[in-house]
Amino acid sequence: MPGADVVIEINYDINNPEKTVIRTNAKESALPELLETFLLAQRGKGKDERPPNLKDEYKITIRLDLSDDTFYTTSDTGNEALTGGIVLDVLERLDQMTITGLAEDP
Repeated sequence: MPGADVVIEINYDINNPEKTVIRTNAKESALPELLETFLLAQRGKGKDERPPNLKDEYKITIRLDLSDDTFYTTSDTGNEALTGGIVLDVLERLDQMTITGLAEDP
């Protein structure tokens, strides 16, 4: 994977989404646009038939390479639709989330 200029790590609590922690090197004011752009980039990728991993907490890491505006994602959800749903929920509740720098502890 090429270098990542922007990194967003989401530790999502499915039972208590307001306890979700986001670590990033992006400006907090840029997060809504970054997450929305990520979601738009996922459209048209086709249906993911894999069963999702059933857990209480999920970790999703989104990396953006600014040289070609490409997103790279890793997650423990087991399913891209679940990953997208979690990112959408985070986007909608962003004002309730804890947001810290990558090097900081929540």
